[in-house]
Amino acid sequence: MIATMAFAVGMGLGGIVGWNPPVAATEVTVSGSEKVIFDSDVSGCDNHHLPDSPARAFRNAQGEMVMFAPNFQNRAFVGYGFDSLKPDCDSRFMAAGKASPDLLDDRTWLQAIYTNDGRNVYALGSASFMPYRHDMPCKGRTKRTDCWINGLVTLKSTNGGKTFDYLGNPPHHAPFPPPKPYRDDRKRAPSYVTVTNIISWQNYLYAIVWRRADNWEESRNCLVRAPANDPSRWDVWNGTKFEEAATLTDDGWTVRQTECARVGPAGVSSIRGLVRDEASNTFITVYLHRIRKKDQPDISGFFYSTSHNLKNWSAPTLLYAQPLRRDADKGEPFSAYPSIIDDDSMDRLYGTVDDQANLVFVRLMPKPYKDRWRVSRQLVRVPITIKED
Repeated sequence: MIATMAFAVGMGLGGIVGWNPPVAATEVTVSGSEKVIFDSDVSGCDNHHLPDSPARAFRNAQGEMVMFAPNFQNRAFVGYGFDSLKPDCDSRFMAAGKASPDLLDDRTWLQAIYTNDGRNVYALGSASFMPYRHDMPCKGRTKRTDCWINGLVTLKSTNGGKTFDYLGNPPHHAPFPPPKPYRDDRKRAPSYVTVTNIISWQNYLYAIVWRRADNWEESRNCLVRAPANDPSRWDVWNGTKFEEAATLTDDGWTVRQTECARVGPAGVSSIRGLVRDEASNTFITVYLHRIRKKDQPDISGFFYSTSHNLKNWSAPTLLYAQPLRRDADKGEPFSAYPSIIDDDSMDRLYGTVDDQANLVFVRLMPKPYKDRWRVSRQLVRVPITIKED
């Protein structure tokens, strides 16, 4: 989704007080050549079948791998591993397209999934409202994302992820709603925009969310968690301890806190993927980033950081150099939406990795079409090796 536009501006925030990155003890490197999982021009179900979020997977009750990398139609791929995944043309969920910013029921992308049995499946979705879609005003608008507002909402499936419904009626389906009400004179609305995949660790479910502020300096990644066997409460890390953010009642989510402390390496935008290396009990994140050095070309692409506690993270390390949106000239391809998945993982959420896994990402390929450009997309994987220094 719109997060293709958001990536880091170097290490401009490196001076954040209290951020002392540990030295990375785990090395992640590319160890093979790319393979295309899906090409929208070859096997897309229709012109709207375009991967638009980082890949997320779970193992259903039949032992199948169900993977999403969805746009707002939320289609899935099903198989028993990367080599057998096939696209399913059915939409698993579509928001109602409501022209009301307060409802957060315009468009929703499934971005984080949890299940402990493969049948009852919970999800966090990125729910957006953009006034341009409904011919609504936005003062001083110069691009279609102006006045865009976003929250994170919950959904549930009782049939193994074949269909989802909101947990709570809009707007009470959002444990992480926009921190401030919508205004059509605020181009950059404070919002919860994206969420990593969910991992299970020590009786809790953990994820990292991107909390956008009305300025870059205060925008940040935040750590959230829920009890592993009862995702009806979400907590946020406030810099000292976890604090209750929202609880699910019969009437939907009751929200108590929309602020959170920064976690993750300084100077990066939204963290997109999160896994745990079982051998070392080290957490690994992946994200888009750019490092700028005087009188040298930018270094841009997919970077990673490591942590032993999910709160203190190592400095960005380049994993795979790729052109990002800002690097691409007109008509040139660029890459976005990284995640790490080990399709041999025994974890039902594919939240763990061993020494071999895959970096999965989306390649966007602009092509001339009549009097404009259309952007086809590939879902690509490249093998990576994970080892201790």
